[in-house]
Amino acid sequence: MVKKLDVVNKAKYFWAEEKLELKKILWPDRKKVLQLSLALGITLILLMLIISLYDFIFNFLSILILGSFSS
Repeated sequence: MVKKLDVVNKAKYFWAEEKLELKKILWPDRKKVLQLSLALGITLILLMLIISLYDFIFNFLSILILGSFSS
């Protein structure tokens, strides 16, 4: 029984500490979140385009070298 109470007390202490730590965080405002989300979206689109371009180039080269379409 003592062990169970000890575990419960440790869990309560852990969550109390977590709550204090979360209060220390400086959360960004709505404008900053939107700016960062837009930057992330643009970056992802650019990376998708670059990867698609590489895929197209290597597929084209493999067709030239092997003489057949690859899947």
